Amino acid sequence: MPVEGTNIPPAAPDAVPSACRECCPTLSAAEVKSMKADWGLMGGAAAAMLVIPLLVLLWSGTPLGTGLVQNDGQNPQQVQILPGDRREPSNSTEAPNENERESISVLPTFRILNETTGKVEEVPAADYVAGAIAAEMPASYEEDALIAQGMAAYTNAHYLAALRRADPPEELKGADFSADPSKRLGYITEDTMKTMWGDHYKEYHQKVTKAAEKAMQYLITYEGQPIVAAYFAISAGQTTEDAGNVWEGSLPYLIPADSRWDQEAAGYHSTVTIPTAELRKKLTSQSILTGQRPAEWLKILARSEAGYVTAVQAGDRVLTGQQLRTLLGLRSTAFTVEYQNELFTFDVLGYGHGVGLSQAGAQYMAQLGKSYKEILLHYYTGTALTPTRQK
Repeated sequence: MPVEGTNIPPAAPDAVPSACRECCPTLSAAEVKSMKADWGLMGGAAAAMLVIPLLVLLWSGTPLGTGLVQNDGQNPQQVQILPGDRREPSNSTEAPNENERESISVLPTFRILNETTGKVEEVPAADYVAGAIAAEMPASYEEDALIAQGMAAYTNAHYLAALRRADPPEELKGADFSADPSKRLGYITEDTMKTMWGDHYKEYHQKVTKAAEKAMQYLITYEGQPIVAAYFAISAGQTTEDAGNVWEGSLPYLIPADSRWDQEAAGYHSTVTIPTAELRKKLTSQSILTGQRPAEWLKILARSEAGYVTAVQAGDRVLTGQQLRTLLGLRSTAFTVEYQNELFTFDVLGYGHGVGLSQAGAQYMAQLGKSYKEILLHYYTGTALTPTRQK
């Protein structure tokens, strides 16, 4: 575990040119105490509003690029991963899982704290889900990928609503969760869609609205209850990550799932180069002593089976991979580091925490003709899609 006194803050929403971000809920201090929120000693106000990638606020992002392969020529690995014929996006409205409950009651609106205005807004569920899809995924994506994204957002919103309405955090002012449409944090409004899509507005709005309608027909459940439907942009290229390696304690449905096809995604690999003086400044800003030999400043101590760094020696401290990622602005914790000629070079694979639904993987599977059901049940192990009914 990291040495106490490291004041690295929680990761801010990733600024992704041509890529989605990762999701996880905004939780109060009490709600995150069982999670691996080892961000060091933070002020009480900051700790009370930790943004943790797991229990639901949807981090928006500029849309993923359309650089995923179109599968016109399958390589052997692709054939092994996803055998089967291509087919049209799923239009079925029948119950997709024989083990699902009869139905589950859902909310017609969500209470959302607008982080810019400070006001709690009552947002119709349909507007929220469409806005969440538009904020989190490019509308040019396959229909079933959009539906999968929408169902994850819809499920997360219900998870948080149940949590917060049972035990309301004071800082949320009675809201189910917070968001900031003006910054594309969580969801966006129709006006923002018009600005963002321009001449494509009519086409994309119709597509996203249709996906939202289908997404709202089900919640993703485990043992009859809505799940924490964590998602992220691109995996490290082998499997998704176990939630227990990112937060305190595993969840049975957030365990590694094959996502090797993410290697084909635009933005899968990135490189960050940091001069010695700049890295020293970043480390010492956290009261980390570096010593006189830069080549010894950083050493990876442990890595998960999925390829994500879980512990790293940084000067005289041991940090989590996520702490170093946040401090240095890396796209994920699946990195290697080399020191040469007064430069630290980080080779990074994937984007995001790696837990749950891979957005790039969802698009890839949809391109192969997989349905939203197949996508969701692949990434959320042992779950069911339970039909919804209005309260």
